[in-house]
Amino acid sequence: MDFVQCRAQILQSLHQRDKQNAQFERFIRQYEQLADQLLHSVAKNNRFVSVHRGSDGNSDELASVRIELADLYKTKALNDQQLINANNRLGEVEHQLRSVQLELAFELKFLKTDLERANAEKRQISEDRQCLLDEHIALQTAYHSMEEKYVKTDQERAELIVRLKELKEKEISLVNEMNEREMQIQHQKLQSQLAEASRPNLALDAKAYEMVTMDGFSDVPSNSSIGCGRERFLSCGDVIPERCSAKFECNEMGEVNDVLFHPNGHCFFTAGMDKKVKMWAMDHDSFCKKAEFAGANQGTTRLDLDMDCRHILASSNDSTVRVWSLEGQRLRFTFTGHSEKVTTARFFNSGRSVVSGSNDRTIKVWDIVKSICQKTLFPASTVADLVSNERGIGCPLISCHFDKSIRFWDFRSGDQPAKFLKLGARVTSLDITSDCRSLLCSARDETLTLIDLRTFATLHIYSAEQYRTSSDFGRAVVSPSDSFVASGSADGHIFVWNLLTTRLEKVLHKGGHDGAAVLSLSWHPGGHSLLSGDKRRGVCLWR
Repeated sequence: MDFVQCRAQILQSLHQRDKQNAQFERFIRQYEQLADQLLHSVAKNNRFVSVHRGSDGNSDELASVRIELADLYKTKALNDQQLINANNRLGEVEHQLRSVQLELAFELKFLKTDLERANAEKRQISEDRQCLLDEHIALQTAYHSMEEKYVKTDQERAELIVRLKELKEKEISLVNEMNEREMQIQHQKLQSQLAEASRPNLALDAKAYEMVTMDGFSDVPSNSSIGCGRERFLSCGDVIPERCSAKFECNEMGEVNDVLFHPNGHCFFTAGMDKKVKMWAMDHDSFCKKAEFAGANQGTTRLDLDMDCRHILASSNDSTVRVWSLEGQRLRFTFTGHSEKVTTARFFNSGRSVVSGSNDRTIKVWDIVKSICQKTLFPASTVADLVSNERGIGCPLISCHFDKSIRFWDFRSGDQPAKFLKLGARVTSLDITSDCRSLLCSARDETLTLIDLRTFATLHIYSAEQYRTSSDFGRAVVSPSDSFVASGSADGHIFVWNLLTTRLEKVLHKGGHDGAAVLSLSWHPGGHSLLSGDKRRGVCLWR
C-alpha cells in the first residue's frame, strides 16, 4: 500500500470517528462553559471573601454570590451526570458497532467462500459440458462408422447365409446318399440271406401269406368300421424312411399340433388349431377322412388313445380335456378345472383315469367313471408334456416343464415329486421306449437326451449342426423297436438318429414341409413309416 492510499484510509477513519463523536460534542462544550463559569465564580468568590474580610459592609452581596455559586454547583453536577450517561451510551453504541462489524465480517467471509465454491463448480460444469460435447461428437462419429460397418456386414451376412444354405443342402444330400448306399448294401445282404433261407420248401400256414403291400401298409378293407378295428400291428423291425410319399393339408387353418397313428396301422389322427380331431384312413398314397370329433372351443394340443383303442382324448387351449368314443364319435367326457390352456393330456391308470398338464402350472388327475378331479399337483412351472410309465420301472407318471426340469411322480409317496432332474434348457416333449427302460427328452438347447429310468443317468445325447428345436412344444419320438429317434426341426427338416450309436442316419426334407417348422411326429406301429405335422396345416407321410 503506497502513501496516498494510507493517508486516505487514515483520513477516512478520522472522519468516521468525528461522525461518531459529533453527537456528544454539545455536551462537551457545555461542560467546558460550565467549568469556565465555575472557575470564574470561584475566583470572584475568593475575591469577595478577601474583600469581606476587609469590609463587613458587603454581606448582602456575599450572600447573593453564594447562592449563585450553589446554583452553579447544581448545574455542574447535572452536566456531569449527563456526561456520564452520554459516555455509557457511547460505550454501548461502540460495543454494538463492533458486534455488527464482526457479524458482517463473518458473513462477508462466508459469502466469499460460497462465491469461490460456486465459481469452482461453474468452471467444473463448463469443463464437464465441454467434455460431454466432445464425447458426443466422438460417439456420433463412431456411430456413423459402425452404421456403415453394420450395413456392409449385414450384406456379407446375407451372402454367407445363402452360401451356408447351399452348403447345408449339399451336406444333407451327401449324408442321405451315403446312408442310401449303406441301406442298399444292407438290403442286398438281407435279400441274399432271405433267398438262402427261403430255398427249403416249408409247409406254411395260410395266414402266413398275408403280406403287407410294397408301400408298407396292409390294404384297408372297404367295409372297415370307423373305429379302424382294435387289432394291433406287429412290428417286424424299424426302417428309416427314404422319401415323402404323400402330403396334404389336414386343417383349414393354423398348426398341426399333434399326429397319432392307430395301433393297427390302418389310420391316424390329427389335432390342430381348427378345433377338431380328425381320423384319416390310408390307402397306399391316398388319405380319406373317416371321422371328425368336434366340441372344442379352441385349438387342440395333444392326442392319446386308451389301451383298448375305444376312446381318444384331446387337450385343448380352452382349458379343457375331452374324451370321445371311436365307434360313435360321441363326446363322452369333458374335464374342466384348469385356469389356462391345457398343453398335454394322457390316459392313466389303465384307462380309468386321465392326467393333464396346463399353463396354469398344475397337473390334474381325473377319474373317468366319476368325472371328478381326484388330485391336483403343483410343480410351479408350465407343463410341456406328460408320459405314463405304468408298465415300466420307477415312477408311473413323468412330466417336463419350462423351468428346465423333469419331475417323476409317485402318488404313493405324496404330492411332491419323487425325483427331480434338471436339464440345460426348457424341456419340450417326452417319449418312453417300448421296453420302458429309457426316456427320450427334447429340449430348447437343440439337443435330445436319453435317460435311464433305473439310474436316472444320461445315456446318450443327440444333436446335429443344422437341427433347431421347432417350438416350446415340439415333439421327439422313439421308433417302435427302439432303433431310432426322430425329431422335427424349425426349418422343416426331420432328423433321424440311431438310438444306440447317436449317429445321424437321415435328414428328411425333399418334397416335405417346404421350410415350415415340424411340430409333431408319429412312427407307424410297423416301424417302416413316419408321419409328421407342421406349422402350416401340412401333414407328410415318409416311407
